[in-house]
Amino acid sequence: MAAESPNEWVRRLSPMEKALLERLASGSTISAAATAEFLSLRTANRRIADLRRRAGVSTTRELVGIYRTHRDR
Repeated sequence: MAAESPNEWVRRLSPMEKALLERLASGSTISAAATAEFLSLRTANRRIADLRRRAGVSTTRELVGIYRTHRDR
């Protein structure tokens, strides 16, 4: 099975995942993004770790870069 393209991956994000990534892409810290989205820091960190795993990247910076590049496509 072929790997999912970044465009497809971004399109399949849930509204909460998109909201977290949007805040991170705008320069917020994970803590500030969690607070703004009414999540605990632990929950936000878990969701971001899951997103990194699904995207096949090891850092949040890489994750946000993929999101920025493909969010408007």
